[in-house]
Amino acid sequence: MINSSLNTKSYTGDIYMPTDAQLLIGKVLQIKDKIIAKRHCIPSDLKAEWNTLDEQTACFESEALYRTAVKGQEMNKHIEYKGSVKELSQLVKQLKTLNKKVNVTQVRH
Repeated sequence: MINSSLNTKSYTGDIYMPTDAQLLIGKVLQIKDKIIAKRHCIPSDLKAEWNTLDEQTACFESEALYRTAVKGQEMNKHIEYKGSVKELSQLVKQLKTLNKKVNVTQVRH
């Protein structure tokens, strides 16, 4: 189970190695951003799949920090994800597949 606080400190020269979960969360956010950018092109037969994946990954919302940031204060992003790294990896695969399907649909138009 992943239930972590991701530290978002500014760079201080220390070497920071992200965990597997953090790397996968980054991938989830990247792929979601790509799909959100072309959300108007998602065909109706894929919208249910997109809505499900969007709900499953809502806890990784990338803009949450910006809404609560206070200048000069350290920030920690607390992620309430109840799944395992393996399940997170599956979400990445599902998002990649959906993104490819949406790309193919865009080309056809």
